[in-house]
Amino acid sequence: MFNEEYILELLSGKLSTKGYSCIVNSISAMVHRYQWKKNIIVSGNTNMDWSDDDIQELVQQFFEWITTNEKLKYISKVPYEYLSYYFSQMFISFVSTKIKEEQQKLGISYHRCEELVREICIESYANIKLSGKNYVSLGDTLKEKRIDDLSDIIKYMPRYVIKETTKHFKPLVKTVVDDILVDTDDFVSMDALIKSVYQLLDQSSLPGYEQPDEALQGNDEEDYSPYVKMILSNVTKEEANLYLDYLFGDENIVSLSDLAKKYNMPKSTVHSKVMNFKQKIFTTYIPKNEEDGISFLKNLANSLDEIVK
Repeated sequence: MFNEEYILELLSGKLSTKGYSCIVNSISAMVHRYQWKKNIIVSGNTNMDWSDDDIQELVQQFFEWITTNEKLKYISKVPYEYLSYYFSQMFISFVSTKIKEEQQKLGISYHRCEELVREICIESYANIKLSGKNYVSLGDTLKEKRIDDLSDIIKYMPRYVIKETTKHFKPLVKTVVDDILVDTDDFVSMDALIKSVYQLLDQSSLPGYEQPDEALQGNDEEDYSPYVKMILSNVTKEEANLYLDYLFGDENIVSLSDLAKKYNMPKSTVHSKVMNFKQKIFTTYIPKNEEDGISFLKNLANSLDEIVK
């Protein structure tokens, strides 16, 4: 994990030598933990033997990426105690982007597939928004059934092979969309359709192709409830108030001493509770990117609010 102090140094534009070294070490640890290939920084290089210079090049590219894409503007929405967690997800988001860029040179990336499916659906099918979610159907008649999960349907469908000679993906993607909608004959969730189309595209014959981690694939309407329920299991009303104050509350009441006095607890007890709660969060849910991380934290905060009511 990244040190909050050095993240703030980076944000202020005054990153110290020690802070830079700490960030480099954290990124190096993540590279080796997840065994990423060097094509993240050098296209076509699938070597996993990272030198110190390679890691520093990756760090520089990451800094350029967060600056160019204004990723730091979200920092103001993140509680101090979550800076390390948030920054880690930001780095994973950066790596995800680099992997997608590399995949676009070899076959079709998830991001490109998503773009094509949305484009095809607007051009050729009936689109409707129900309960805040986008659905697609072959016809414009409102169906009685809405499908949000296609896993049971696509497991019986054939795979659609992408070859080295395949240069135009749109016709193939449209065929897959057609076949799914014909099989369902109902309104299908756009998110489920995109995910299913990508799963049905067989790129295994492409040289050097690796199926990207599903954790790095998009999902605009994530259901956080199972994770939140697990995190908040056995949390009392008093503890919920404590966690809200420490992680999401007034910036003037963030010290352990202030919280210990407010809740009439030993400082060591407060420290133990909040540290255990943070660790439970970090190990239960890993966001796909920084926006997903913020949405998850908002959902968690709302659920804590419900407990204290």
